Amino acid sequence: MIKDQLSWEEFLKKSLKNKKIYKVEPFNRLIAHSKNLFVISGYGAFTKGYLIIITKDYLPSFGLIEDDQIEELNFMIKICKKSIQEEYKKKTVIFEHGMCACVGGLDRAHLHMMSINKRSNNDTLKISINKSLFMRKAGIKSITFNGHKLQNIHDINQLYDEALKDNRTYHIEGKLLKINDIKNLDHTSWPKITFDHISKGGHYVYFKSDYDDASFITTNNFQTQLGREIVFHNEIFIDTDFAKNMDNLNQNKFLNTWQWQNFMFEKNIIESIEKGKKNFNIYKDIYQEDYKKFKIEVL
Repeated sequence: MIKDQLSWEEFLKKSLKNKKIYKVEPFNRLIAHSKNLFVISGYGAFTKGYLIIITKDYLPSFGLIEDDQIEELNFMIKICKKSIQEEYKKKTVIFEHGMCACVGGLDRAHLHMMSINKRSNNDTLKISINKSLFMRKAGIKSITFNGHKLQNIHDINQLYDEALKDNRTYHIEGKLLKINDIKNLDHTSWPKITFDHISKGGHYVYFKSDYDDASFITTNNFQTQLGREIVFHNEIFIDTDFAKNMDNLNQNKFLNTWQWQNFMFEKNIIESIEKGKKNFNIYKDIYQEDYKKFKIEVL
């Protein structure tokens, strides 16, 4: 049994060069790689062009990356964003859940890059961030009812609105957080600014859009996939066709469409792999010196 679901060695071994993919398997999503990083298409690609940059070496957070690798990381981000934006005519957000062990067990630093609607702006993203925080009841520690202290998120979600109406019967511990409440590190200084926090075993979420107001690093220990949830709410808010498609896809109100464990979006993954490879090959001629410097190869 392979515990490292982001294993560089397994992706290299099982992603065949110049072969069309017809079915997504755990380790056949490799697109390109450099000296220290590799790029795959992510599970749960509810928007097209979903790419993930991962460290070849085991590293639980990009906050621990060596200084001499930051230039390489920034170049890979640049190429991935260029591929998404030119291929799909969309904007891009990037996010990392540092020290999250998102895949379970052994984990590696991985940076998500998702396309968002070109009509996205500072306001739509802030609304989507705040909605995601509300859906998670971020900042609410417990609700006490009839002497029973309930801390499970499902119980809190079920009782929250009722508790607001009748605070004599229910007692809410904590404050519902919004975006300005969670910004406690400078997002423009990612990734190194997170070093002190993660050195003590702390988690963080980094979310970067085209707008400073709708970008953040928070050391609040949120559950995983916050970035994906934000993107999902943003698309629902802007695109009525997307919202209808998601409603038709998911008839179970207890399942979150944005969680990759529930819906893989295999067709979009395969397309993201094929178009990602195509564009990485095109950029090889445009950025010859950088490709040589960082030893970039395309599958």
